[in-house]
Amino acid sequence: MQGRETSSAGWGELLVVVAIAFGLPIYWSFSAALTADVDASFTEASLWSMVFYELLVMAVLGPALRLRGWNVQALGLRWQRRDIWPALGLVLACIAACYPVNLLGAFMAEGVNPSRDAMVAGNLSLAAVVAISLVNPVFEEVFVCAYVIRVLERRHGRSFAVNVSVAIRASYHLYQGPIGAIALVVVGLILGWWFARTGRLWPAIIAHGLMDLLALMVYA
Repeated sequence: MQGRETSSAGWGELLVVVAIAFGLPIYWSFSAALTADVDASFTEASLWSMVFYELLVMAVLGPALRLRGWNVQALGLRWQRRDIWPALGLVLACIAACYPVNLLGAFMAEGVNPSRDAMVAGNLSLAAVVAISLVNPVFEEVFVCAYVIRVLERRHGRSFAVNVSVAIRASYHLYQGPIGAIALVVVGLILGWWFARTGRLWPAIIAHGLMDLLALMVYA
């Protein structure tokens, strides 16, 4: 499963890819967390901006990584219809694992941990919700899950690779408050370990997309 890219790619390439893919989201996330600015984190305009931003980054990084030797198999993107069933299992596992965390968040003050209602401004169009639920899971799981884990696991071990992947994922979700960030750590661990152990990315992508859709559809 591991090709020549995992033996040649190192921290330099990884830092460049992560900076291009997540540099701005990490900056925005830290800025929002430090200023406690969570109002209207999700708007119609912000969802479409995220879709276009991620498509642009994929258009830039995709060919560049392909030239570096990254292919569909190395990233776990070879599609199989049976990927649907583990994807549903991952959704249930993530929901069950995050339930105690989200339950705790329900009892916290809005100023300490913002509710999802506080982060969504007005109604969202169905098109925007579907678009972000299709594009964002591919973008995040390819770069923060498959790519990061594949680069690091050969030289530093699977646990280190998954933990770095989770740390990056959490860093650009800090605007969701402590409970949201912890929940994303839980989800990142589940999806990251799934990919690290199986080498199959589509179940993680599908599970991520379904969770995004479930979370945002109520506002469409």
